[in-house]
Amino acid sequence: MKLFNKIVLLGVIVMGVSSCEINNLDDSFRNNDEKLCGRVWERSYVTDNDDLCTQLLEFRAGSIGRTGTEFFEYRQKDRNGNWNDIPYRTASYSFYWQWTDNEREGIIIEHSIDGTLYFDNVWVRINYLSGNLDGEEVTFYRR
Repeated sequence: MKLFNKIVLLGVIVMGVSSCEINNLDDSFRNNDEKLCGRVWERSYVTDNDDLCTQLLEFRAGSIGRTGTEFFEYRQKDRNGNWNDIPYRTASYSFYWQWTDNEREGIIIEHSIDGTLYFDNVWVRINYLSGNLDGEEVTFYRR
């Protein structure tokens, strides 16, 4: 009977240990201000007018709140079909931003021109920022 009890106890211990889950408690995959702010995020795309548009985003979190700047550079092709190095037009806009909730998977942007924008399903990683920005899937790369 003692042998049987030892075998049962050993079985319970083995089953108990094997069912343990390792929880990621260090928040290394969670989005946060430190990963998002203090960097310039860049993406480029061709507009309907066949211009190359480079869009830059910079997020800041400080004593005056969460602010940011959006910057655009527009380039045209030269006679040889190459993009000009110097933009023919630039524009910049300021915005305020906040995380949608404590999960930090979305950002609400109060844009100075476009009003309220929603950046959903946000992923902030070392070299890229991606998500759904007001209905468009976008990826910005660290500049």
